[in-house]
Amino acid sequence: MNRVRLWAVFLGVFLLMAFAAYAQSDNTNVSGAITDPSGSAIPNAKVTLKNQANGLTREATTNESGAYSIPTIPSGMSTLAVEASGFKKYESKDNKVDANIPANISAALSVGALTETVEVTATASLLQTESGTLGKIVEGKQISDLQLNGRNAVFLAQLKPGVRGGNTGGFNFSLGTGGFNINGARSQETLITFDGAVGIRTRSNGESIGTADLDNVAEVQILTAGYGAEYGRSSGGQIRVVTKSGTSRFHGSAYEYFRNDVLDANTWSRNRNTATAFAPINKFNQFGFNVSGPIYIPKTFNTDKNKLFFTYSEEWAKGARRRPTRAWFPPSV
Repeated sequence: MNRVRLWAVFLGVFLLMAFAAYAQSDNTNVSGAITDPSGSAIPNAKVTLKNQANGLTREATTNESGAYSIPTIPSGMSTLAVEASGFKKYESKDNKVDANIPANISAALSVGALTETVEVTATASLLQTESGTLGKIVEGKQISDLQLNGRNAVFLAQLKPGVRGGNTGGFNFSLGTGGFNINGARSQETLITFDGAVGIRTRSNGESIGTADLDNVAEVQILTAGYGAEYGRSSGGQIRVVTKSGTSRFHGSAYEYFRNDVLDANTWSRNRNTATAFAPINKFNQFGFNVSGPIYIPKTFNTDKNKLFFTYSEEWAKGARRRPTRAWFPPSV
């Protein structure tokens, strides 16, 4: 009996977490139309959408007009498969689904046996122009390839034209808005969200409540103008950080980025003075780890690696810096 109660409490906690995540989610809707070679609608076709990272699968059936709609789809690469009697199986891979941006994935089936498969590789667009929205999406590959000073994902907003400010040269880890001016708006008018949840303190002049570990960021959306009313809460721009989810395979990494004065050259002006003929003290260490994978317990209710996932990361930053200066004082009398 105690074991049953323990599992009941365990499930209850996870359900509450799931509801909370859903309320703050940046999931989106995937829809499209399924047609035959002549362009006519194909009703009752089976549509399957599979997340390529974790194997999560969602299914739908086309209506009389050949249309389908699958809600609450997380961002990432997806494979669309369509099956209908009298047609070859259609499979479209690498369909990019962006957070909170409705995606349209349509398919034209070829006449033939269902045992045959037509494979298509999709291409993703990084520029968001739907409904007049102007913005840019910085994807995971760009995030991992770019050398971002300070490793704060919010500063990726600088890649979008019309965004000014956000000095990262001083390794400033204060939880501010980054000092961005988007299309001339004040920095306090910029909204920052993490997975759809508002990430600023409105009573502290727009200060951010935290930062996201860069290795755990899937993409960053920068919306500058014309975005829909559902975003709200800002009269300037929007910086939307979307974090990664767990996958069906275990992954992990550890890292450290550092600066040290023993590797620095001294300045010409400091070398002129024998008392400062050395590089100033400058020690900086930024280190952390991340791990993700499936949650499954053999011989229990959860034996499928494609149902429940986890991701966890931590990062620390520490440093010491001393800048000696020279000053002149009048001689004492």
